Amino acid sequence: MDVVIVGAGPAAAGAAIALTAAPNVSVRVIDVGGRLEEPNERARERMSHGAPSEWSAADVDVVSRIAEATKHQRLPEKRNFGSDFPFHDFGQLAGVRGVGDVNTHVISGAYGGFSNTWGAQTMVYSAASFNDWPISRAELEVDYRAILSKIPYSAEEDDLAEYHPLWAEADPLPPLNENSARILERYRRHRTSVRHHGVIVGKSRLALKGSACVSCGLCMTGCPYSYVYSASQTFDQLIASGRITYTGGREALSIGEAAGRPFVVSRDSRSGSVETIHADKILVGCGAIGSTRLVAGSLELWSQSIHLQESAQFLMPLASLRSSGGLSQDNSFTLNQFNILMPFDEAGRDLVQIHGYPYSKSMDDALPAPLRTSIGRILGNSLLKHVTVGLGYLPSWWSPGFDVSIEKPDTNDQLASVNISATANRNDVAKSKLRAINARLLRVAPYLGVVPVVPMVSLSPPGKSYHFGGSFPHATNPVSGRESDLVGRVDPWSNIHLIDASVFPTVSATTFTLTIMANAHRIARLVVEDARVQ
Repeated sequence: MDVVIVGAGPAAAGAAIALTAAPNVSVRVIDVGGRLEEPNERARERMSHGAPSEWSAADVDVVSRIAEATKHQRLPEKRNFGSDFPFHDFGQLAGVRGVGDVNTHVISGAYGGFSNTWGAQTMVYSAASFNDWPISRAELEVDYRAILSKIPYSAEEDDLAEYHPLWAEADPLPPLNENSARILERYRRHRTSVRHHGVIVGKSRLALKGSACVSCGLCMTGCPYSYVYSASQTFDQLIASGRITYTGGREALSIGEAAGRPFVVSRDSRSGSVETIHADKILVGCGAIGSTRLVAGSLELWSQSIHLQESAQFLMPLASLRSSGGLSQDNSFTLNQFNILMPFDEAGRDLVQIHGYPYSKSMDDALPAPLRTSIGRILGNSLLKHVTVGLGYLPSWWSPGFDVSIEKPDTNDQLASVNISATANRNDVAKSKLRAINARLLRVAPYLGVVPVVPMVSLSPPGKSYHFGGSFPHATNPVSGRESDLVGRVDPWSNIHLIDASVFPTVSATTFTLTIMANAHRIARLVVEDARVQ
């Protein structure tokens, strides 16, 4: 069987893991394939071969450029090894326009996609998160386990496992920041009281090789040793082993079938030449909005409003009653260190999750302007010693989401345009839930030793969470052209499968990428099994 995967992000990696495990399956990958700039890559490569004490100041300066504030966004946009390449326009953002306060950097053209710069949170969805799906978590367990066996994983058994089992052998996490360790210890001591108020606290679960981590403090700007997982690592391994053929520099313009045989029309981003590629199966993993553009454009669903569900993101500074002893990211890992989980029902469907981040230099620029002056910096640093940054998520059914419409390009060798706009009158529920979250945290503040800074709690603009999907959701009896079947096929196609979050019926508030990879693995596994039966 000859299979073409479109894209090289996490969904594509999950599918590739399943396909390459099967004999007699030929896998080709076409991808935009944007890469880190050469000077940055050379600096990263030199650092990867030495201990932090051996790094040159010039190389560290190149790769540790911090996140940058962008228009309309409460949270800055991360940088990876000093570069914006995960968000850079390699052609894939042509025609992507936002109406009002929305994030438009929503399609990655990078090799590895947004997994180059994600937070690496890696948790199984709760069983009740699948209540609105036509498949259960039990049906996905084998795929979760398959993915976890192929990526680095650091986690520890704790109360979070009641809703989010580990399902894999895991490294322990590196040593935690002082504030994080104190919060977890206070939870241990006051566990019964904290849980009585509907709050659970546990350590983070990360796609991180924790046993090798040297705590160099550069997690948020890029690990020089590649201990933080990226989908590019999976593709590097599969390319090196000869199990897949990879072609970068290609933009998918349209897809379709002729007499049941699928094809993808793609353009070389350098020469502009257009090529039609045929296969037995085509798996589409361009990210939720990239795949929506490709499918809607190919089906000529022009100018139709398509709603995307999003697990809305909110920023919640947490002030510790005690300060940390120092203010440095050196000798620390700076990814999410602990999770605060709030079940709003017994089953664990209505969950809210907050990821607790320790100090990193990116927080300096978040201080008010007077505290960034030479005089104000002393007070600013004193305040930061008390702060843990909470990055939280609401489930999609409590979140506004947003709408996209796909507009016909002027010529067939251009990408269709994408208009993104906030869904009208959908913020009230989210704001109400934020008030309930604040209230719970205030009640447990005496036990955990941290209090939410309520005036600074803010909901991110649409699209900023990057946890969105559902444009063509899985359905048992899919509506023609608007839903997909259980293996991601949209009518009238029988051999084209969507494999990314575009097929998610809902988006849980808990970590997102592992479930994308597991569901893509499930679809690819079933495609192979079906081919064997035939």
